[in-house]
Order: sequence, then structure tokens, then C-alpha cells
Amino acid sequence: MLNRVEKSSVSAISCRLWWSARLVVSALVLVVLSSHCHAFNGKIIKVDDGDLVTVLADKTEQKIRLYGIVCPVRGQPFHEKAQALTSYLALQRNAEVTTIFRDSDGIENGLIRVEGAGDYLNQRLISHGLAWVKPSQCRSRFCDDWRKMEELARWNAIGLWAESPTIAPWDWKQAEKMEIYERSMKSSARPK
Repeated sequence: MLNRVEKSSVSAISCRLWWSARLVVSALVLVVLSSHCHAFNGKIIKVDDGDLVTVLADKTEQKIRLYGIVCPVRGQPFHEKAQALTSYLALQRNAEVTTIFRDSDGIENGLIRVEGAGDYLNQRLISHGLAWVKPSQCRSRFCDDWRKMEELARWNAIGLWAESPTIAPWDWKQAEKMEIYERSMKSSARPK
């Protein structure tokens, strides 16, 4: 058995090791995050969707998905309005793009500040009631402000919040998949 002095020494060593390991992990996280985040300037040459644009920078086209938000998807109410607003605010304009990460589709997700605008394009879509703050993704400090902005748009029935009920794109896609599945099941169950 360990005596009291030995126990406190082991405890102190364990505590130092725990804090050292935590410091190393934190440093690694910072290195990884800083290596993925970078800013560049370019021109927005195409609006693919309300939350997806193509930027031309150094003679290279790059798709950028707006970080932390999601606009209505094709077929969903307000899809065209979100796309039109993004076009109006950003198409053929110079912008600063700060990429945050590359998603599972291989598309960079980032913040876009259009030249001459005081805030991010991401934020402007939320304030116009044409985007949701993506709960599974937006975890930065400014996301709290975006959530408040979304709540204000809801409260004032701006944009998509003017209609009831409002279906989030992730639920819309799930319902579409279910509908396709049910149709395929009905067609395969018919006698031939």
C-alpha cells in the first residue's frame, strides 16, 4: 500500500500529466484549425443556390458553401427567393472568402464578405429570413448572434418565416426520401 506522501506524489504527477496532455491536444487542435482556415479574395461568378456560390480567384473557380447556414433547397418554398437575394447581393462582385472547412461533398465552407458590405453574406441571408442557422454546424461565438437574428426574423414573419409551417431543409430532404421510398414500395407491390 502507498503511504499518504506517496499517494499525493502520484496524484500530483497524474494531475501534471493530465494538464500536459490537455495542453498538447489544445495546441494540436489550434494547429489543425489554423491550417484549414484561410482567407482569399475573389469574384463571385455564379450563384448555384442561396447558400452555394462559385468564386473565381487566381484564374481558378472554387465552389463555396456559406458556413453555418442553410437556405431552402430546390423544390422548397423560398428557394428561388434565397437564390435571387444571393445573386443580387453578391453576383459579379469582389469578395473576401474565409474558408472554415471542407465538407463531405468536398466543398469548402466559409464566410463571405462582399466588397462594400459591412457584414457577411451568410448573416444577410439570415436577417432577410431566407436561411436557417445550421444547428449541427454553427458553433462559433458569432453563431449566437445569428440565432438571435433568425429568431427576430421569425418573430417579425420575414421571408420564409411568413409562411406556416416552415420546414427546415434537412427535414424536407428526409420527407422527400421517405416519399420516394414509399412510391417505390407501392410500385413494386403492384401485381404484374
